[in-house]
Amino acid sequence: MLLINGVRLDDPSHVYVIAEASGNHAQDYAKAEALVVAAAGTGADAVKFQTFTAEEICADILLPCGVDPQHDAWLRGLGVTHMRELFAMGGLPRPWHAPLTKLADSLGITFLSTPFSVDAARFLVEEIGVPALKIASGDLTFTPLLRYAATTGLPILLSTGAATYGEILEALDVINTARGFQGYAPLADVIVLHCRALYPCPTDLASLRVIGTLRQYCSVGGEGWSDHTLDATLVPALAVACGATVLEKHLRLDNDSTSVDAQH
Repeated sequence: MLLINGVRLDDPSHVYVIAEASGNHAQDYAKAEALVVAAAGTGADAVKFQTFTAEEICADILLPCGVDPQHDAWLRGLGVTHMRELFAMGGLPRPWHAPLTKLADSLGITFLSTPFSVDAARFLVEEIGVPALKIASGDLTFTPLLRYAATTGLPILLSTGAATYGEILEALDVINTARGFQGYAPLADVIVLHCRALYPCPTDLASLRVIGTLRQYCSVGGEGWSDHTLDATLVPALAVACGATVLEKHLRLDNDSTSVDAQH
């Protein structure tokens, strides 16, 4: 049985819902608090942010323009031209983690955050005390982060956007090896999340039957869907029908047109 704060993630009769606040706080603490309150109000099981600094995860380069008009309009709306300007809007400042965790606890919702470095993961585990770790799709091949996550003994939510099945199995093997297993062993405390690395993801490209394929390929605690579509009803319901017991959905506040996820 796979649990986060007493709630099962592998229960076919209950979908574990993660409200992904992402960088939609726009570096405004009051907005971050409002996102936690809004997530709790929806009845979600967890609210999740992202822990990183722009300097540690991206180069200070010009953002690509001229390929996708919608993408170009999004960047213009945010008022950014460089990669670090964009990512600087998203990472949750470390001093905010503890008070937001306390707020989430008071509202009966679990605070989670995705670390984008080993240092960030250590901070979340050793200083904040998160009950699980989410690994972003882009870090599926980030072996040091996977190794650290494996040694914590915490449940791992592993996104798979843009990955091959071979890369997914290799990531699971890294986790197994870090735990000292000889050969392949079932990972009952890992949830593999199907994900399309498209922002937003058109509904006809969700490829939800991959959830069942992951079940065949991966001996893990369960499968889920990290949803980047704009649909809040049919696509999530179909994901659950395909076997997802964990659903991650991006959340923004009403009338928010300036955060990094506003157009997604």
